[in-house]
Amino acid sequence: MSTVKEKPIWKFTVNGRQNTNTQSVAEARGKSVVIDEPVPRGGTDEGPMPVEYVFMGLVGCTHVIANKLAAANGITFTSMDIKIDVTMDSHGTRLIHPIDVPFPSCTLHITAEFDGPREGAMKVTEQLRDHCAVSKMLQESGTIVTENWMLNGVAV
Repeated sequence: MSTVKEKPIWKFTVNGRQNTNTQSVAEARGKSVVIDEPVPRGGTDEGPMPVEYVFMGLVGCTHVIANKLAAANGITFTSMDIKIDVTMDSHGTRLIHPIDVPFPSCTLHITAEFDGPREGAMKVTEQLRDHCAVSKMLQESGTIVTENWMLNGVAV
């Protein structure tokens, strides 16, 4: 088995096409997802809304980067559940007026079990927001990103 040497800066491509006025299909690396609006907004509700995919990406990024940080800090996460509460200002998407920050805030509730020294887990909680690309993107756009951690049943 060969080892993959990751490049610090790399490019990738995402393609998409419109199916209807509210539904599209996006593809990356041969994987497809349906993006749609709920029925009350004129969609068919066959997939998450575009804004929901952003935060689904935050869940995945949080999970992957937390596990990389865990390994670097001498711990292993044995389980992790993430819930994100999002506040959205929809003035822009509803064409009322343009806005600068569409997501004023989001709060991640991360419940994790781990093996290893608590000090290592605490380092993960301190470092995550600086290494998760989706979190950084949101923070730099003006979103207040809050992480509430519960580690082995104890709130951080």
